[in-house]
Amino acid sequence: MGEREKPRDWKIRQYYEQDELVQRFLELGQYREVVPTYENGYGQRPDTLNFPGDFNQFVEDGAVSFHASVERWRNPLLIDSVSNLDDLREAWDLVIDIDCDYSFELAKDTAKLVIEELRQHGIENISVKFSGNRGFHIGVRAEAFPEKVGDEDISELYPALGRGIVDYIRDNLEKEMKEKVKDIGLEEEMQTDEEVDPYQVSDIENDWGQRHLFRMPYSIHDGSWLVSLPLNPENIDDFEKSDAEIDKVDFEVNFLDSYEENEATNLAVQAMDFMEERKDERKEERVSAEDRDFERPEDAIDEKHFPPSIKNILEGLEDGRKRGLFILVNFYRCVGYGMDEIEAKIWDWNERNNEALRDSYVKGQLNWHRKRSEVVPPPNYDSNGYYKDMQVYEGDNLEEKVSNPVSYVFRKVKNRSSDDDEEDDLVCPYCGKEYEMESYYKKHVQECFE
Repeated sequence: MGEREKPRDWKIRQYYEQDELVQRFLELGQYREVVPTYENGYGQRPDTLNFPGDFNQFVEDGAVSFHASVERWRNPLLIDSVSNLDDLREAWDLVIDIDCDYSFELAKDTAKLVIEELRQHGIENISVKFSGNRGFHIGVRAEAFPEKVGDEDISELYPALGRGIVDYIRDNLEKEMKEKVKDIGLEEEMQTDEEVDPYQVSDIENDWGQRHLFRMPYSIHDGSWLVSLPLNPENIDDFEKSDAEIDKVDFEVNFLDSYEENEATNLAVQAMDFMEERKDERKEERVSAEDRDFERPEDAIDEKHFPPSIKNILEGLEDGRKRGLFILVNFYRCVGYGMDEIEAKIWDWNERNNEALRDSYVKGQLNWHRKRSEVVPPPNYDSNGYYKDMQVYEGDNLEEKVSNPVSYVFRKVKNRSSDDDEEDDLVCPYCGKEYEMESYYKKHVQECFE
C-alpha cells in the first residue's frame, strides 16, 4: 500500500480486484454506458466497459462506485455524435428503484409488493438487489418484453414506456402502500397540500429519462460504503444491511441475467393502455394554454423554475433558431420579464447558438414584440414543428402533465411553499423532480444527471 493511500481506499481496491467480481461487471456492462464515480464526482460520459483492463484502469484511477445505463446501445461511444438516440438504442431493461428514507422494513415491504405485482402480470424472472443504501432495485430484462407494442418498436418507446410502467404499478399499489405506511406509523408523512401520497414516504421512482443510470450490482455505494448486493426475491425479509458489508459479500446471485421471452408482454400492454387513459384524463382536466389568458406575474419568475425544454433552447441551437427566438420572447413575456431584460437575454442566447442569427433579424423580431401590447404564450408542447421536432423536448414528469412551458412554470411555482426558500432549490436540474429532503435530493441528482 502506498504511503498516501488511505486504508479505505486500499480496501476498495482489494475488493474490486477479485476476478469473479470483474467478470460480473463485464457481463452486465456489455453494450451499456458504464460510468465510474470518483471522490470528486462522475467520470466522463459516454464510456464503456469491454475488457478487464478497462475496469482495472477505472479502479487504478480511484473509482469507488459504478453505474450503468438501463439502455443498451449498438455502440455507447457514439451517443454524443447522434441526434436521434432511437437510432442507436437496441434495447432497455426495466430497473425499478425503491427508495425509503424512513424505514428499511418499509422498503422491504414495498419491494415485495412490486415483485408480487410483476408476478400478477405473468413475470417470473425478476431480479432484485439491495441498492446499497435505503432501498432495492427490481429488474426485468429487456428480452422479456415484446419487440413491438402495437405498431411501435419497444426500443423507441423509451423512456415513456419505462416511466409509464412504473406509474401503472404505482397506481395499482397505491391503496396497499397507504396501508403499509399507516401500519408503520408514518401517516402524517404522507400528507401533502393536495392529497395523501404514500410515495413521499417510500418512493417507487418514476423519473426515467434519456440515458438513465442505475448502480451496478456488486458496486460499492459511495455514501454508505455497502455493496449493492443481488439477492433472491424470497430472501428480502431476511436481508439486513450488514449482509452487504464488503468483507461478507460473495458473488453467487446475478442481476438481470434470466428471462423468458415475452413474459412481460401483458405488463407492457396494460401500461400502454393506462398511459392512454391518463393522457385522455389530463386533456379533459387541463385548460389548453392556447385557449386561456396568461396573467403575467408582477415579478419575473426565476429561471430555476423553467422547464427542461426551455433550458435546452437557452443552451443554444444548431437548428430551429428562428423558432427558438419566437418561443423564448413569448415565454419570457408570459413569466414576467420586461422587454429590456428579454432583449439582453436574447442577445446572450444568440451568441450561444451554433451559428448566430443575423443581427438585423433579431432586432426586427424584438422591435415587433415591443410594439405588441398583447402577451401571447409560446406554442404548446404538441404543436407541430416546435419542441419535439427541434429535438429539445425532454418530457419530464411535469412536462408530460401540462400543455405549455408557461403552464409548467406556473404549476412549479404554485406547488412551492412560498415561505420556504431553501425548498426552492430541491428540484433536480435534469428531470425536474422535486424533493423535500436534502439528502434524498442530493442522492437523486447524483444518479440522474444526463
